[in-house]
Amino acid sequence: MNKRCEFGVYGDTDKVNPNTGEAIQGFIPSFTVYCGEYTATMIQSETLLGLEVDNTRQIVIRHNPKVNSKQLVHLDGTEYKIININSDDGINTFDVITLTEHQGIG
Repeated sequence: MNKRCEFGVYGDTDKVNPNTGEAIQGFIPSFTVYCGEYTATMIQSETLLGLEVDNTRQIVIRHNPKVNSKQLVHLDGTEYKIININSDDGINTFDVITLTEHQGIG
């Protein structure tokens, strides 16, 4: 696990639009963890194709109960939505998280 990724939500940032006075929407980080790239097997890839999900990426992190599918992940300068968490409960286990690029608001 050689990369850092941030988990968070999309919402009002502390920046203000000078024209409207409203808060600018953006990624708000909650916590950071180490992650690594994960290569899917052929069966897993075919399952994702059945879901018609494009531009997916899988990462692996040490099991973290704070991670949920309502969060976004900021990794390598891009925000991603979580579309699946394959989680193991227990000591020293890992979670495989499937991501797709976040498009638009929310």
